[in-house]
Amino acid sequence: MVEESFSSLLEAFNTLNRRKRADPGSLTQEERERWKQYRREFEKVLFNRAPDAAADTREFLRVPVCLSARYWTRNELKDRYIPVLGEGGLFVSTVDPLPVGSLLDLEIELTSKGVHVPVKGEVVWVNQGDDPARHGMGIKFVEMTYEQKQAIYSLVDDTLRQHLLERRRFARLDARLDVQFIYAEGFFELKTDDLSLGGMFISTEHLIPAGEKLRVVLHLPGPAPVVKAMCEVVRVVDEPGPGQAAGIGVRFLDMDEASRRAIGNFLAARVSGRGDEEQERRRHARVERQVKLRFLAEREVYTSYARDISAGGVFIHTAEPLPVGSEVLVSLVNPVTLQKIELAGRVVREVQPDPADSRRMPGIGVSFDQADESNRALLVEFLREFVQLDGAQKVETEVTAVETKEPQEPA
Repeated sequence: MVEESFSSLLEAFNTLNRRKRADPGSLTQEERERWKQYRREFEKVLFNRAPDAAADTREFLRVPVCLSARYWTRNELKDRYIPVLGEGGLFVSTVDPLPVGSLLDLEIELTSKGVHVPVKGEVVWVNQGDDPARHGMGIKFVEMTYEQKQAIYSLVDDTLRQHLLERRRFARLDARLDVQFIYAEGFFELKTDDLSLGGMFISTEHLIPAGEKLRVVLHLPGPAPVVKAMCEVVRVVDEPGPGQAAGIGVRFLDMDEASRRAIGNFLAARVSGRGDEEQERRRHARVERQVKLRFLAEREVYTSYARDISAGGVFIHTAEPLPVGSEVLVSLVNPVTLQKIELAGRVVREVQPDPADSRRMPGIGVSFDQADESNRALLVEFLREFVQLDGAQKVETEVTAVETKEPQEPA
């Protein structure tokens, strides 16, 4: 499944899923099979493995999350980690799972929204295999109110959309470039907001419907050849969120090798800091690609992900932003060479969560101004690998904390 199909598949799946949630018996057998096919496709992307269709009897969608939950045993309040959430239940990671059949009251913490969701559950299976990291218990929701169901459904839907629509086949860079395009209704001259080997986003109030074909002329700085390509509109932003512009996302359909090579060289030069400063907005071009991460600050290890990264710094999503000026240590692994890159930095921006705005992403902007030149060079090479990936191979990038001993995962 590629990026341009996510929006249409999500729309089709959500239409069926809303009916299934309201009345499971309203779906025909054909619709139920189509619903399962969509769910398997999504879970294949979300969990990096395809469910066995022959043995797949699951009736609810599940998504990967990073949430906290607390519950009482007979005489102790437990705080535990939830790595998987579904419409019908969740998995709690713990080295001391409760017996199958146990009933318990849980409180799911949604830190980014500043709320807690109380639910009742029953332990339906436990995992106590050889790998302690996988120990835990599967819990089925029971006796849920309408409000509780809607809270869980909303969280699952938001997580699904975020994971699928941010997980791109091509890494994007912010880039302000002149672009001209012709389609059935006329000729336009605008500027791009970002660019990748797969397509670009163009800010405009003149929105073109998804599926429309465009003939595009893109002007790269310097002696690079003018890029000419056929494109298709695959995304329309008509109600932009905070910090976002209205516009259209397009993918390249037909492009010659010289044009493709010119875009690749431009992107590689941008992350190296060799772009045209008069035409670009930033000293360092951001690679807008979500990567897993752990970062070390104030002697504590935090697990999260990066929203975007550049040769000059990174924006890290965290529900508990550190103060400006805090020193942090991060390390990245080049996905091709597997070489570890150690970087020292400091927080230069903090974005606090806003319970009234679910689209606001809390986190910290970290500057790598304390990193040495050798590691900066390794980081640039890391970014070059990202922007020149052709999407044919899957790359899993892990960012780990800089420390002598690997931290224990929460039980």
